[in-house]
Formats: sequence, C-alpha cells, structure tokens
Amino acid sequence: MSLKASSISGIKWSAVSQIGGQAIQFLSTLIMVRLLPPSDFGIMSMSMLVIMFVIIFKDMGTGIAVIRDKSLSEIALSSIYWLNVILGILATLLVYFLSPWIADFFQEPKVTPVLKILSLTFLLSGFSFIQKSLLERDLAFSQLAKFETSAILFGSIIGITMAFSGYGIWSLVFQSLAVILFTTVLLCFFSSWKPKLTFQWDEIHAIRNFSLNLSGFNLFNYFARNADDILIARYLGAQELGYYNLAYRLLLYPLRTITGVVNRVMFPVYSQIQDDHERFRQAYLKVIAAIALITFPLMLGLMVLAKPFVLTVFGNSWEPMIILLTILAPLGMIQSIGTTVGSIYQAKGRSDWMLRWGFASGTVIMISFVIGVQWGTIGVATAYAIIGIILTYPNFSIPFKLIELPMAELWHSLKKPLLCTVIMVAIIQGALYILPKDLAHIILIATLIPLGIFTYLLLNLKINRTQLLEVIKAF
Repeated sequence: MSLKASSISGIKWSAVSQIGGQAIQFLSTLIMVRLLPPSDFGIMSMSMLVIMFVIIFKDMGTGIAVIRDKSLSEIALSSIYWLNVILGILATLLVYFLSPWIADFFQEPKVTPVLKILSLTFLLSGFSFIQKSLLERDLAFSQLAKFETSAILFGSIIGITMAFSGYGIWSLVFQSLAVILFTTVLLCFFSSWKPKLTFQWDEIHAIRNFSLNLSGFNLFNYFARNADDILIARYLGAQELGYYNLAYRLLLYPLRTITGVVNRVMFPVYSQIQDDHERFRQAYLKVIAAIALITFPLMLGLMVLAKPFVLTVFGNSWEPMIILLTILAPLGMIQSIGTTVGSIYQAKGRSDWMLRWGFASGTVIMISFVIGVQWGTIGVATAYAIIGIILTYPNFSIPFKLIELPMAELWHSLKKPLLCTVIMVAIIQGALYILPKDLAHIILIATLIPLGIFTYLLLNLKINRTQLLEVIKAF
C-alpha cells in the first residue's frame, strides 16, 4: 500500500475511533451532568490535573521516539517497555502517597481518595504503552480503533451504571479507570509484539536527547494548557472549575475528534517524508485546510448558539457555561489548526526548538491566567483567548522555517474556509435576530443548526469547491 493510501486508511480508521469514542463520551457526559452536581466534575478535574501532569514524566517521551524511529532494535523496544513499567509503578506510588498534600493545595479533601484510586492509571498503562506506539508507527489504526472504541464504551457503561446507582463522583473515577484497564488488556493480549526479558540502559540512552527535550516541552505545555484549571481550582473552587472545565471539554470534543485524528496519523507519515520539504509542505497544507473546513464552522457556530445549546442540552443549572463557551470558541478555532505544528517539530527531530517555544509561550500564557483569575472564570477565559490570538503568528512561523513554508501559503489555504464560516455565522446571527425572542431553545437549535449546515455547504460549493470535494473524496 502506498504512503498516501496508508495515510487515508489511517485517517479513516482513526476517525472511526475518535468519532465513535468522542460520541460515546459526549453522550455519557450528557447523561451524567443530569445526575451529578457541577462540584463532582470540578473535583474530578482537579484530580485529572495531577494525573495529566505525572503522565508527562511517566514515559519520558519514549512513545514519540518509538513512532519516529523505525530502526529501533528488539532489545531497544524491550528496554523501553520495561522502563515504562518501572516508571508506571513509581508514578502510582508517588501520586498515592502525595494525594493528601495535593488535596490540601486545592483545599478540597475529597481529592485525596479520588487520586489514590486514579493513581492506578499509571500502573495499568505502563504495561501497554509500547504496544500502542508500535501500532501507531505501523499505521495499524484499524486495530487501534477497535480497541479504543470498545474500551470507551466499556468505561461509559460502568460510569453511567454507577451514576444511576447513586455512587456520585466515584462513577466518574471508575469510568476513567475502566477505560485504561480495558485498553491495556486488549493491547497486551492482541498485540503481535511481546516484550523480551532484557534491559540495556545504552539503548535508552540512544534516544535520550530527543525524549528529554520532548518531555521538557510537554512540561511547559502542560502548565500553559492547565494553569487556568489549577488557578480556578485553587482560588475559585470545585463548582467554578466544573463550569469552566466542561465548557473547555465541549470545545475539545470536536478538536480531539478531527485534529487529534489527523495529527495521530500524519506524524508517522511526516516522519517518512521529513527530508522532502516539497512533499512535506504539500501534505501539511492539505491537512490543515481540511481541518479548517470542518472545525471553523463548528467552533464559531457554537459561539453563536451557545445559549440555546447549553440550556437545551445541559439544563439551567449549567447556565454559567454560556459566556465561557462564547469567549473560548474562537480560541478553539485557532487551536484546531495551531496544534498541528507539533508534528513538524517532531518529524524533523527538532524537539529542542519545540522546547524553547514551549517555554516562551507557556510563560506568557501562565502570566495571563494569573492576571485573569482576578476577575473569575470569565477573566481567565478572556485572558486565554486574547493571548491565544496574539501568539498565533509565531506559533506557525517558527516551525514553518523547518520545512521552508511561507506564512502566505498558510493564509492561502485557510482564507476560503474562513470566509465561508464568517458568512454562515452572519446568516445564523441574522436569523436569531429575526426569530421570535420567546421561541423555545430546542426549536432554535433544531432550526438554526440545519440552516447553518446547509448554508455552509452551499457556500463551499460556490467558493471552495476543490477543498470540499477533496475532503469528501478522502472519506
């Protein structure tokens, strides 16, 4: 199978996994927000902040190194595997014993028992990390799609059942843990690669520089992406964090489904053409245009329809989310394409550049959060949106130097999807102005979403036919 065919197949199967998984998670969230208070989601978010932080160090960037380097020997792979197992055990013990101090920091005692259970995440995932990386490296996304979708479905059934049975926050905890457990079992039993009982430190040392630079970037990126949640959790409490975190997660559902799919598949593809800048540029621009074609209308459409959407889907108790979604949606649009640049750094082996930019941008973003938190969650969201827009140009221009890609070509690829989106939003906003003010929110949603979809498709057929047909043809 050619590289192009493998890429398209990988994107299709990864899309099956992501779309299926995100749809299941979204539906389970819709059910659970009706059964659990916002504070439970806030406590779970506090705990996951710690889990995601420790994950940065648990694998030390070895997974990306495995995907990027097909020349790694069996001894090297086994050595990396056992390193991840050891790090997983250490991470579990670390989080378990530090959980009381972490709960004190957040001023929320319920975080302690939640973290003690969630610490098992590292122990479980350590046994399947390399198997997953190898499947991604070999573009075996059909197998991964089956594993991941099955695991998310299993976890959602566990979580919803426990929520209906009155287990409160524990339904969220065991939902998360069940997904990790089932994924690990499937990867361990059905992966063709099995570790050998061997460990050589020299093999780990060979990928050290790349992995450490990548881990350093991930560390700063973590604080840049999560400092808002940390500050809200520390100074505003679990309920405010619940509103903010769910609003941000809503934006991440389509981003993870679309951008996550493409990044996951295209990184190994970029790695194979890393020395052919012309092919790299062409592939990247086609990918980013396809992402924009889908995510731009989703994000700005959500911004315009935030009020009827939240009140219809989540209910009146989640009304504080409306203003947060309105502020964060344009940032979500920018991030949908901005997160693609990480694959350029990694494919070119320049995790050192990635680290430097991560440190600079992360510092600026964290300072903005410290300033914004003085005005509550709205201040944090506003600060994030403003800084995200300011950092857009350097976020692209720096990695583009690695593949000799002019910024003008980026604009050329994005201008038509953006134009179609802006016109669509203007039409929806006009319809909102014309329709009766007392119209039920569910009727607004049922009317304006189809109107937006029809308008956007019609505009693209007129203005952006080539890009639209390329995306349709790919699937």
